[in-house]
Amino acid sequence: MNNSSGQQPDSTRSDLPVQAGPGAARLVIRRDGVIERRMVLGEVVITVGRALSNDLVLSYEGVSRRHAEFHPCPEGVMVVDVGSANGTFVDGRRLAPHVPHLLRDSMFCSIGPYTITYHAPGSLSRIGALPTVPLPEAS
Repeated sequence: MNNSSGQQPDSTRSDLPVQAGPGAARLVIRRDGVIERRMVLGEVVITVGRALSNDLVLSYEGVSRRHAEFHPCPEGVMVVDVGSANGTFVDGRRLAPHVPHLLRDSMFCSIGPYTITYHAPGSLSRIGALPTVPLPEAS
């Protein structure tokens, strides 16, 4: 769908609505320290990659067309690298392709320049709900 300027909408915009109760699990997506999007996790798999067919599109050359998936499970959420070229990292460690990794509250995934932080249902880590703005340069 094109907007009035004729450009494709950017699916990582932070102005997209978020419908979440206090008990909802969520992902907070940052690039260069700035929140670009928040996603509420439901019961379906979230696909991540550069292709527009993904649920979460990360527009960067170093992100594979199909890069990773987030799978809800009774214990929380599992992240799986689906064979990406440049890897998916959890708390700084590269995941083996096609091997699910359980995320715990406040753990983060790195995909290219993006950081995706997982916040568990009922989490006390409210920092993900706050806006992030860059600090002014020191003069």
